[in-house]
Amino acid sequence: MSFEMIVFDLDGTLLTADFQLTDETLAAVERIRALGLRIGVATGRSYLSAQPFLDQLQITEPMVFSNGCVVDNPETGERELLAGVPLETALIALMLCDQFGLSAKAHLADGSILKSNDTPWPGEGVHFVTGEVRPQLKAELEEDPIKMVFCGDSEKLLAFKERVEQILGAKAQARLFQSHAYYVEMVNKNVSKGDTLKILAQKLGLQNEQLITVGDQENDYEMLKYFGLGIRVGTAHPNLAEVSQHQIALPEEKGIEELYELLIKEYGFTAPT
Repeated sequence: MSFEMIVFDLDGTLLTADFQLTDETLAAVERIRALGLRIGVATGRSYLSAQPFLDQLQITEPMVFSNGCVVDNPETGERELLAGVPLETALIALMLCDQFGLSAKAHLADGSILKSNDTPWPGEGVHFVTGEVRPQLKAELEEDPIKMVFCGDSEKLLAFKERVEQILGAKAQARLFQSHAYYVEMVNKNVSKGDTLKILAQKLGLQNEQLITVGDQENDYEMLKYFGLGIRVGTAHPNLAEVSQHQIALPEEKGIEELYELLIKEYGFTAPT
């Protein structure tokens, strides 16, 4: 079965470690598009934080945001929330966040972002939406957030993640994963990029085997697992080796150009003349 669409993660896959979309990557994506592949994105970012990069990439296909919690519906043209983090779970995480000296953001269904303190985050205000600082966020949060993001020292983040998982236990209604060296994210346990992308593929009239997926972090695991060809990027999360067929370099090391050459050499695509 021939491949019809390629879906990229953003951070660490198309964007460099300092959140740049290089000219080389933009050119390589355009060359991949010229092979006849539809270009899509499935990102952990909210649509507000993703939009500047999507504009540069000239993405017109429906997309997956917030680690699968939000998806563009091609049948209605609307952006849909699939499931959020249960409020009680979010509040538990916020209480523990303070104990571990972390900063948190709650992404809400209306697109707004509430931040627990004024601690600066890497790339904030330039590559990420800062959000509205709410020092009393634990008391003010009154709805299920789309997702929660926690920022801080990597060792503290790991200890925080383990503690939250211990408290929530086997019946937890949310899951946590590290999406960057300085970020841990929390989403509803029933959603992932891969699961939501399956829904989107069906609405687009595509079979799972017709998709190529490209990612680098733990939140890309299901995305690389469920579809026809999985590509992991750079020093990807170790688990991705289980569900991917190839590894390419980081975007700052011309990894997307490497992917273009791979598609031609290994998968029968023909470069346009």
